[in-house]
Amino acid sequence: MNRDTLIFIVCSYGAMLLGICLPQFGEPLRHLLTMMLMVQLLLCFLDTGAPDAVASTADVAGLPAFLGIKMLLTPLICWGIFALILPRYALGAILMGGVSIGVTAPFFGRLARADVTFIIAGVVASCLILPLTMPVLVVSYLYAAGQEAGSELWAAFFKTGLALALYIFVPFAVARGMWKTAPALAKGILNRRYVISVSSIACCMFVIFSRFSTPLRANPFMVAEALAGAFVLAVIFLGVGIFAGRGMSAARSVACAVSMGTANNGLVLILSAQLFGLPEVLVTAMYSVPLFLLLIPYQRYAAWKENGRRPDPYHGAKKKRRSDNDPQRKML
Repeated sequence: MNRDTLIFIVCSYGAMLLGICLPQFGEPLRHLLTMMLMVQLLLCFLDTGAPDAVASTADVAGLPAFLGIKMLLTPLICWGIFALILPRYALGAILMGGVSIGVTAPFFGRLARADVTFIIAGVVASCLILPLTMPVLVVSYLYAAGQEAGSELWAAFFKTGLALALYIFVPFAVARGMWKTAPALAKGILNRRYVISVSSIACCMFVIFSRFSTPLRANPFMVAEALAGAFVLAVIFLGVGIFAGRGMSAARSVACAVSMGTANNGLVLILSAQLFGLPEVLVTAMYSVPLFLLLIPYQRYAAWKENGRRPDPYHGAKKKRRSDNDPQRKML
C-alpha cells in the first residue's frame, strides 16, 4: 500500500469515527454533502475537458455492456444472495447494486492505475440512466414482496432524476466555462486534485455518519449485521467487476473492478433516509467501511494484471513490462 492510499484510508475512517462521536458538529454541515458530490464531479469534468484530453470510441469501448451488468444484472445478483442470507437488507442490496458509479471512482482509479477515462465516462453515463433503471428495480422488488408502489414513490424518483441532472450539468457547465475563461485556474485545481479529493470525501463521511450517529449507537446488533452485509456486497461487486473486465487490457480490467465496487452510496443514503427504513440506511452507511478497503485488492489486482499483461485490445501493441526497479511498481 502506498502512502497516498494509506493517508486516504486514515482520513476517511477518521472522519467516520468523528461523525459518530461528534454528531452535533455535523448537523450544521449537512448541506455540504451535495456540494462535495458536485466537487468530485467537477474534478471529473475538468479532467476530461482539458485541451490535451483526447477521447475516442476505443476509450469507451465496452461501456454499454458494462453498464448493463452494473445497473441491471448486479442488483439481481445482490437480490438473490441477500434473499437467502440477509433478507432484511435485500432492498438495500438492490439499491447499492443498481446505483450509479460513485464520483470518487476516478480518484480510486488513479490510485490503482486504472483506465480513468473509462471510469469517468461510466460515472456520467450511469448517472444519466439511473432515473430510468432505479425505479424499475425498486418497484419490481416491492411487487415481488407483495407491496404496492404508489404515486408518491414515483414522484420521489422523478425529483431524484431532476436532482441528478443538477448534480451533473452544473459541474459540467462550470468545468467547460473554466477551461474557456480561466484555464490557469482549471490547471491549478487539477494539480491539487489529490488534496481536494481527500478533503471532500472526508467531509462527506463526517456528515453522513454524524447524521446517522443515533441509530448507529442505538442498534449495535443491526450495525454489526449491516456491516456484515456491506462486506458481502463488497465481495459481490469485486467479483462481478473482475468478471465484467475479463479479456480486456490491464488498465481497463481494473477500471471495471473499481467502477463496480465504487457505488454512489452517498446518493443511496439520501434516498434511503427519505423513502425507506433503517435497514436500508444502515447497510448503505456501513458500505463506506469496505468501500475504502477495496483500494487494497484494486491495487493487487492491477499488479497481477500488469505482471501477466497481454496485448492491449484498445491501445494497440503490447506494452513493455515494467522492471522491478520501476518506482510505480515500488508504490504497491
